[in-house]
Amino acid sequence: MLRKIFQHKVFRNFSYLTIGSIVSQLIGLVTVLKITSVLQPAQYGLYTFIIAQGTLILTVGDLGIRNIVIRRIARDPNNTKDLVFNGALLRTIAMVATSVLYIGYNQLFGKLETSDLTLVFIFGFISCYGKLFETAFLGHQKMLPPSMINLIFSVIWFGIVMLFPVNKMTVWNLMIAFLSLNLLKNGTFYVVIKRLNLLQGKIFGFFHSSVNLLKESWPYFALVLIMLPFTKFSNNFLDINSTVEEVGYFNLAQRFTGPISFVLDFALVAIFPNLSAMWVSQKKQFKTIVGEGFKFYMLLGMVLCTLFTVFADEIFIWLFPQNYYPAVTVCQLQIWYLFLTSIDSLIGTILGSVNKERKILQLGIVNSLFSTPILFYSSKFGALGLAAGFVISFTFFQFYLWYVFGKTLKVKIKDKQLMWLSALVLFSISYFIIPNYSIYIKFYFSALVIIFTGFFVYKNFKKYLYIQ
Repeated sequence: MLRKIFQHKVFRNFSYLTIGSIVSQLIGLVTVLKITSVLQPAQYGLYTFIIAQGTLILTVGDLGIRNIVIRRIARDPNNTKDLVFNGALLRTIAMVATSVLYIGYNQLFGKLETSDLTLVFIFGFISCYGKLFETAFLGHQKMLPPSMINLIFSVIWFGIVMLFPVNKMTVWNLMIAFLSLNLLKNGTFYVVIKRLNLLQGKIFGFFHSSVNLLKESWPYFALVLIMLPFTKFSNNFLDINSTVEEVGYFNLAQRFTGPISFVLDFALVAIFPNLSAMWVSQKKQFKTIVGEGFKFYMLLGMVLCTLFTVFADEIFIWLFPQNYYPAVTVCQLQIWYLFLTSIDSLIGTILGSVNKERKILQLGIVNSLFSTPILFYSSKFGALGLAAGFVISFTFFQFYLWYVFGKTLKVKIKDKQLMWLSALVLFSISYFIIPNYSIYIKFYFSALVIIFTGFFVYKNFKKYLYIQ
């Protein structure tokens, strides 16, 4: 049984991405420990806010083409060269336009100085090309090279921060070092892509290629814009309604939950090209995998989130300075929002693999209209209030999401009710009850969760071993 599981392409790709990203995230977490030991919450808040705003510009400047590029390469590798080079030019134009718009936003609502804005824009552009190169690997379903590159550069960044003189560790100096390293990583991505001969095919005319890309990607791009309030605007809401310290607490919570986020995200990255190709040639097997496999993804997410919630307090106190302690309760709520949004992302991945971008857009519009007012209001109560707003709004959205998903795909998700009931029970116990008990009770509870989960997986997975 184990041999068949380990030899499956999706499992191998998921393993490469997961192991590499977990190690990178753990290294990154240790790096954050050094940074937070020197920077005060307000300084750390500014540092993370600059990165978050660069990511915001990157997200808009992507124009929603990332999944389209992966899907096209997965279905026809000869599109790779055209999608990478013309995609880079298209993104450059979009990034410039987005940067101009952000300058206007900052004049009206923001608080960043000119030097901070410069760092935001440089970060956005460097990350833009790096993400585009990564899509070439993902489309070819070669997850090991980008995982190794990201891991190596995480180790280098760790070494740079550890050797940084304390009196020189400022927001500006950290950002300059970080940006320089990422520029070098982009060059490494490109060299490896060339050496592996992944840039297959030829380059078509920019206009022709861009129009075709945008025709396919516009629902994704519209969805990105609609979902910005709860995917990228959390920092902006806190910046407007609260303090820069609360920005720091919220971003530290996101960093602390990063390893689990990456496991769930890369599971989706690993299965997307496989599902996209399978939908074209093996529709029956596609429906079987979705119907039977959904519960395993939910189970993975809820178990990881439960264990994190149970031990977050002890780990946080041990790792971070006392002036960052308000972030621990933010982490414990934020991790369950991560579970909810991972379910949303899995449904979006499945719908995207069957070319249902417009349905994804419909879901995004409803979610944005429902959640944005809740998030904006909850940000008035700081990072913890915003985290609670995320959990509440996304919990209620699940009812509409699952109704539309079931009606669209007409695939029965096995044990759906059992999974949601289990998630509710585990959240209630791990967040409201277990934190009041000793560490020994926490270990006992966690052991029970792992044992029951292992038994369930073993009993249910045996009958799906025929899936190759």
